[in-house]
Amino acid sequence: MPVRRIFLASSEELREDREAFRLLVGQLNEQWEPRGWTFRVRVWEHFLDAMSPHGLQHEYNQAVRDCDIFVMLFFTKVGRFTREEFETAVADVAAGTGPRIYTYFRNDYVLTGELDDNVRSLLDFKARLKELKHYVTLYRNKEDLQFQFSRQIELLYGSEGAGIGAIDASMPQFKVGETALLLGYRQLFGESALDAAGLKRLHDAIAHATREVRQAMFGMASQLRRDTWFADKRRMERTIPVFEALAADEARWHAPHGQLGYALVDQSAPDWQRALQALDRAVELRGDAVREGLYYHYNRARCAVRLDPAFAPPRRPADAGTREAVLEIVRQARRDLGSPAWEEMLQQPDSADLRAWLQVNGSTPRPARPRRGAGGEAA
Repeated sequence: MPVRRIFLASSEELREDREAFRLLVGQLNEQWEPRGWTFRVRVWEHFLDAMSPHGLQHEYNQAVRDCDIFVMLFFTKVGRFTREEFETAVADVAAGTGPRIYTYFRNDYVLTGELDDNVRSLLDFKARLKELKHYVTLYRNKEDLQFQFSRQIELLYGSEGAGIGAIDASMPQFKVGETALLLGYRQLFGESALDAAGLKRLHDAIAHATREVRQAMFGMASQLRRDTWFADKRRMERTIPVFEALAADEARWHAPHGQLGYALVDQSAPDWQRALQALDRAVELRGDAVREGLYYHYNRARCAVRLDPAFAPPRRPADAGTREAVLEIVRQARRDLGSPAWEEMLQQPDSADLRAWLQVNGSTPRPARPRRGAGGEAA
């Protein structure tokens, strides 16, 4: 059975947090041993105080070199030996042999009268982390520390445990939801995306999950897409399998189809045909409720322009049927956004093909008719 060794470094002031961390590792073993994994944690209290040939700190540092995961907790100070253990781990990482390093800063209240010159060690250490471009994880209390580290363990090793048990109607609903969220989180935020088997399992879990779990998954994926669509397309593309899974069995909720369409348009190599299909479905499900999905028709227009065979170089005017179909989508986009916003969107870099198509086709689309609300007023 594989053993993952964890070295826990911290100062004396966080004794209770260290004990909570050790209890967490015991809980992790109960959960992970059926998956074929076990974890062992070492803290400085575990070492004998007997004289060592090279000094006791040498023994600590050797334990750091032998570990798979190095965890450091700090609060108001960073002791000299804790700092040395951290630097040992960093040096091994630089050499290509070191552990994964996690630093957790207890973000809690402290009485200023309790601070002394040791606080300088905290400021120096934070400056060192900034130099290394390593950002700490904040935790509020022992329970928060336990939760955050357990999530990291899932990200590191969860793919091995996620394949236990078939996902079907016989699986308890809480387990389905847990599996869906863990696999979804790993797909979106893990060091590497899920493989084909993992994606298949993610689809199965989402298909059997409750509406609340599906909404939580949608929230994570849509936020990541909005945060990364422009500056980090490779990360954004990880959202596509999640939206595909959410949209696969969603016959009434337009949003997963719309977000899938956006992601397919904005990926490094846009898939205009699939994006148009997803956006068409989103529009169909949404209807006239344009408080959501304001950009559905705008992106449909972008897709329709790129799919016009006549628009390929050398660009020629579209045939009559295609021209009218595209112009109708453009009118709907203008209607949804409103004239000022539409004109602004038309000047954006992403609208270059749309502007060019309108110019080639000599078209300034007439405004669409105002939609009517339930009360008969223009919506």
